[in-house]
Amino acid sequence: MSGYIEADTYLQLRRTEGVWNRPLRVIKSTQRKPAVLEPGCVVVKVRIRVPAAAFEPLTPEAVVTVPESLIQHTVQATAEEMP
Repeated sequence: MSGYIEADTYLQLRRTEGVWNRPLRVIKSTQRKPAVLEPGCVVVKVRIRVPAAAFEPLTPEAVVTVPESLIQHTVQATAEEMP
């Protein structure tokens, strides 16, 4: 896409129970996929595409909706030898 610049970020998100105006919080944002998750968090990779001309004085804002089809659950297991 000509005229645009991009950046990827990984957001660690946590559901907040009982908070009516902020049921989801961004706990951490990093440029690389985190090796360790904060407790109770999920990671969402977000690619941000901004027009190069946007780097003039402005206050950009966007809403990003992640479809359920992109959810991937990771399961970890430890194998033990049977006697």
